[in-house]
Amino acid sequence: MRADSSKDNLENLVRSGGLKAEPSDRKECEGLLRSAIDRLKDSHSPALSFASRFDLAYNAAHALALTALRLQGYRSDQRYGVSVLGAYPRRE
Repeated sequence: MRADSSKDNLENLVRSGGLKAEPSDRKECEGLLRSAIDRLKDSHSPALSFASRFDLAYNAAHALALTALRLQGYRSDQRYGVSVLGAYPRRE
């Protein structure tokens, strides 16, 4: 996917109300990244149930997707709004 079309897709989501354009905040992005790293590390703990490990890994992926979105100057007010952008590639 070309960068131009990605930016166009984000702008379309702004126009439709799915996203808000908002300058990125370095401290917020650093916090999201720390959260993702911590959750991903914790997801490797064999002491946790599979469901808990999955939740941690899923939330780490969400935090990384949100970080990428915020670094580009956008915000979603919806918890699962980031998934609209295809942040979770499927593995088969």
